[in-house]
Amino acid sequence: MPEMDRPQLMRSESDRRIAGVCGGIGHYFGIDPVLVRVAFVVAAFMGFGLLLYVVLWIVLPKGESTSHSRTWYGGGSPAIRIAEERFARGEISAAELQQIRQDLAGGA
Repeated sequence: MPEMDRPQLMRSESDRRIAGVCGGIGHYFGIDPVLVRVAFVVAAFMGFGLLLYVVLWIVLPKGESTSHSRTWYGGGSPAIRIAEERFARGEISAAELQQIRQDLAGGA
């Protein structure tokens, strides 16, 4: 079974307010980046949020600026995300996932 590309945690180029850290974390974990931003603000009041943000800004690589370079990053299709989640749970094979991606790319 061929190994699938695992998403890499990167700073977002499309969903950013300062450096794209919260947008990248939100995209990686599949949650709203606004929730991540709120968590960083709360953590900043607790004393460690600002330092953590700066460290992540330095450590995380800059993400791709084109939305087609990775489907999970930059607003990929919800259908592809669902198929990737099904693949991760073992419900579909890598060949079926690839076929879904090809079918959706052909219809776009």
